[in-house]
Amino acid sequence: MCKTCLSCSYYNKPFIQGVINMEKSRLDINEILREKSKQGHIVTKEIEISGHSIYVIYMPSITKNAEINNSILSPLMEWKYRKGQTPVHTFSTEQLQVMKNKDELDAHLLDGYTILIENEDVYALDTAYFSHRSISEPVSEMTLRGSRDGFIESIQENINLLRVHLRTTDLQLEYYTVGTKSFTNVILAYIQGEVNEELLKEARKRIEEINAEYVSDGGLIEQSIEKNTYSLFPEVQGTERPIKVTNALVEGKVAIFVDGSPTVLIAPITLNSLFQTSDDYSFKWIPASLVRLMRYIAAFLAVMLPSIYISLISYHHGLIPTDLAISISKTREGVPIPSFMEAFLMQVTIEVLREAGIRLPKPIGPAVSIVGAIVLGEAAVTAGIVSPLMVIVVSFAAICSFTIPDYSLSLALRAISFIMLFAAAILGIYGLIIAIFLLSIHLVRIKSFSVPYLEPFAPYYYKRWKDTFIRFRFKKGGSQ
Repeated sequence: MCKTCLSCSYYNKPFIQGVINMEKSRLDINEILREKSKQGHIVTKEIEISGHSIYVIYMPSITKNAEINNSILSPLMEWKYRKGQTPVHTFSTEQLQVMKNKDELDAHLLDGYTILIENEDVYALDTAYFSHRSISEPVSEMTLRGSRDGFIESIQENINLLRVHLRTTDLQLEYYTVGTKSFTNVILAYIQGEVNEELLKEARKRIEEINAEYVSDGGLIEQSIEKNTYSLFPEVQGTERPIKVTNALVEGKVAIFVDGSPTVLIAPITLNSLFQTSDDYSFKWIPASLVRLMRYIAAFLAVMLPSIYISLISYHHGLIPTDLAISISKTREGVPIPSFMEAFLMQVTIEVLREAGIRLPKPIGPAVSIVGAIVLGEAAVTAGIVSPLMVIVVSFAAICSFTIPDYSLSLALRAISFIMLFAAAILGIYGLIIAIFLLSIHLVRIKSFSVPYLEPFAPYYYKRWKDTFIRFRFKKGGSQ
């Protein structure tokens, strides 16, 4: 179910036009009353007015109870008979929406609407009230300069935030309801005139094809609209920053808002875009470019450094300078396990500590990770289980992985680092070359909403290299 909205209102569902002898809603009224009266979290009231029976149905936990009493129940009780009118004529046509089927009724009820049933006609009035947390800075996306507001779990507030940062009448919002049982509201946002029509058609198609029963988070939407389900790399990017969504929409991308989730999905994306941050455009182009270049180098080292070290000391001793080779051999004296097992155990330990730091309460999580790493590393070296140089290599690779701005990409690269480790243990440098070759083939084949994942490198568009490894300076007109 899709509706298009040109304003920032939460719903733009078609209002009832004309007088209230409107289109009949073909619903089994008796079945609805029986079903709703059995549900303890739903209030069902019957009001007798001058021989007319009016049923009022609402969920008190997500509605404004005072508004129901003052704006619905009180006017109904005060209604006086007039020829050709019924109690429902108490309300204006703009307030009422006709319910045509049970799914539509349930969706409105879950959205906080109050349902009125008169004879065979069913109407909905907006009385929604959802409590949500206040707007705050996203914890997972820190910034040094720029706006610090972040999306929250209310889709209405998120649209309002987007409007604050993107003041244009070209912003288009399309409303969908997904989940055959949860009736979750989803909004597709784009800028008319900037977005590619083929991209827009594909985004609409993927949202409409979602066939899950319950959709409670943006992560479920993300996995439902992705095509390369066996790939480690994300096809859409999640963010909690309104300014990031604004920049994406200006670039011709689409954004998907999910009710109940602070994460907004951006599509399409490229591998290059996952390395970019909003801070890259808040500072002068030379230092910003150096930081971005360092980010690429750090990502490469996070994936390849332990594997290169394993391949050199296990297979290709001749590539190591003599003095360094002697120093490495001394540090490995007494170590009972192969270098591959050293690196593997160290990387697994770091991943466990990283996960523990995330899951533990915020005040103690970082402390446990740091202390645990120091204590375990020192104890392993003292016990002669691992060599000091291996601790340095694996620890530095772990630190490099923290420079990757997108967490989904960081997870993918960390998983690939284990694949590279096994390739180096089996065939050394040759194994790494084969693994890199296969990874490159995989990346070339991936597309995010029909956009090549390695664009502008493959296919090659040299004119779009202005915002890749190096961020070129802005001209006076604001373009690069």
